[in-house]
Amino acid sequence: MQFRHTIVLALAAIFMAVSCVSVDKTMGESMVPGNQSLPVSMAEIEIPVQLKSSQPLQTLSAEEGTFGAIRTQEFGLVEFATAADIYPTVSGWDFGKDAVVKGIYLLANISAVYSTHDQQEGIPQQVFVHRTYRNIDSTTLYNNSFTAADYDPTPLNSGEVVYFGTDSLKVHLNLDYAKELLTATKEEKDTAKLFAQRFKGLLIRSNTPDEVTIGGRENLLNFGTGALYITINFQPTWKEGLSRKDTIFTLSYGKDYCLNISSYESNKLQNTAPDGDLAFEGAAGLKPYIDKDDLKQAIENWKASQGLQNKEIIVAKAALVFPFEMPENLDMSTYPGNLYPCIREFDTTFNANLFFTASDINADGMELGTMNRSLCEYRMDIPSLIQDFISKDASELDELKHNIWIMPTKSEIDTYYGAETHSIENTTYFTGKLNGNRTKSSKGGPKLQLVYSVLQ
Repeated sequence: MQFRHTIVLALAAIFMAVSCVSVDKTMGESMVPGNQSLPVSMAEIEIPVQLKSSQPLQTLSAEEGTFGAIRTQEFGLVEFATAADIYPTVSGWDFGKDAVVKGIYLLANISAVYSTHDQQEGIPQQVFVHRTYRNIDSTTLYNNSFTAADYDPTPLNSGEVVYFGTDSLKVHLNLDYAKELLTATKEEKDTAKLFAQRFKGLLIRSNTPDEVTIGGRENLLNFGTGALYITINFQPTWKEGLSRKDTIFTLSYGKDYCLNISSYESNKLQNTAPDGDLAFEGAAGLKPYIDKDDLKQAIENWKASQGLQNKEIIVAKAALVFPFEMPENLDMSTYPGNLYPCIREFDTTFNANLFFTASDINADGMELGTMNRSLCEYRMDIPSLIQDFISKDASELDELKHNIWIMPTKSEIDTYYGAETHSIENTTYFTGKLNGNRTKSSKGGPKLQLVYSVLQ
């Protein structure tokens, strides 16, 4: 995948790693009596990993819209489209009398393009713009919230549009569409919400690559830059004897959010016991998945092997480690910079189940799953989550909060407060391979590394 813009001691001795890892010395301190000194032990547990779709993934975005299509040998076809409502940029607009529409086009900035091969960056893609039948709101939250029934199958394009991955997209639309927009009532002109309720929005997509074509491109549209430009000739009425004049009227493409829609042929590759490598996708595609019952059983088997049943175990450090093999061509541009355990939780704002990064990502001194090219691994600290698996009975583990997907993540720093936040990277179509449980490699497969103490 090629990028046209820049994207975003004790433990070291125990794990014999070359990198330094800070230790959170407060972990579990409330469980330890003040007069007791505890020996520290370590363990490494092989964990079973499945391959599972990360759909439905929340894809409402206030940053970027995506459209395009990519076909790979590993995963088949993935298609992207973006939809957003349209709103007047000014209220109470009036074009005098005998207004005539001379042209209308959609223009938006493209912030980045992604492709699986260098030579795919500038390939031609046909682009289509459709009017939608639904508004973009909290009921259209997921990547699969829209279906073909939610937009007009006939494009609004006034002619063929071929896009080559440049820094802007311009699509001329049918004049009849603009004429219809100008029939808005006074209330609709004055209230963006009423206007959007009547006229809905637009969906942008591209053509599907031929079945024999491997490759394609994903295009990221800079949300907030998109607008409809309507050229109108009219007779001014605010003064007698004025000549007819042209003016350009604009409508915003998207007010609060756009919805990124995507579909994946890789759904058929889901596997509870994958043989060999763990090939994974970004966005809402296929991911390494750790079932809570499988992880609990692996931990219980380890406890039994060490005679630790019914013992109170305090986790000082816990890391999921996912090794990988360096590709022969050393090209890892399609791999994400960070992978981290993500879980699903019920969100009261949207009244829906959403994916979130595990809460350990916000603790100080954690390994955040940054790709380590020297060790060929992703290391992800999740001590409090693993403490749940060690301390709780299987019946107490939650169906949402304890099933784990390994997903690309990103970090952002607030420029005012300096606070760092972490979230799921749900836009970019990353691809890569991690070692599986059956991968033949000296590095082995996915594992859980523990630093722990046992209360006597």
